[in-house]
Amino acid sequence: MTAPFTDVHEAHIKRLQALEAHIDDEGLLIGDTHVMFFAEAELMSMHADALLSGTTRANILEVGLGLGVFAEQAAAHRCATYTAIEPHPQVASLTQERVLRRVTRDTVVHVRPWQLVRLAPRHFDAIMYDTWPPDGLADADFEAFVEHVALPSLRPGGRFSFFSSGASVSPRRAAILSERFRDWSEEQYTLPPGRIPIAWTKPTTDFTIPVAVR
Repeated sequence: MTAPFTDVHEAHIKRLQALEAHIDDEGLLIGDTHVMFFAEAELMSMHADALLSGTTRANILEVGLGLGVFAEQAAAHRCATYTAIEPHPQVASLTQERVLRRVTRDTVVHVRPWQLVRLAPRHFDAIMYDTWPPDGLADADFEAFVEHVALPSLRPGGRFSFFSSGASVSPRRAAILSERFRDWSEEQYTLPPGRIPIAWTKPTTDFTIPVAVR
C-alpha cells in the first residue's frame, strides 16, 4: 500500500527538484539554504547507535538521504544492505558517489518521493526518517509514513528513528509512537557551542534521538 501523494506534495517536490544542490565546507545547500551540516555527525552517530547497536548485518532504510551523514555513521555497524530514498536527483547523485559506495556494496537509491516507492514487507531491521515535507503537513506525513511504510516494512523487533528538533518529541508524534509501536524511548542531545556552524539555519541546537521498536 502506498501513502497519499497529493497535488500539494507533487508541487512541493517539483519546487525542490528545481533548486540546485551543492555541498560546501559546512554542509548541503538546496538553493541558497543549508539543510544539513557536517556538524551533525555526532547526533547522527547517536541515531545510528540507537537503531543498530546489537544488530548483525542489518538491512537499513534511510528516507531523506541528504548529505549522507547518517549513512556514514551507520557504516560503522557493518550493515548488509542500505536502501535510501532521496527525491532530489542532484542530492542523490552527489551523496551516492561520495558516501554510499563506502557503506556497503549492496545499496539502492530510489530517486522519487517516499510515497511513490514500494518496499518489500518485513525486510528492514532499521529505518531512519528525515524528510522535507510541504508546509503544514509534517505531522500528517509522519503518521502516514509510520502507517504505510515503517510498520509494514520493519521486521518484528526492528527499530525506527527520525530527525527530531527540540528537547523532546512532540506530543502528537509521541502519541503515534505509543499507539503504533511495541515500545519507544528518547535521548537528548545538544550541539556543543564550539561546533555550531556559521551558516546554522535550524531553530535550535537541542535535539531528541527517539527509537521505537516494532
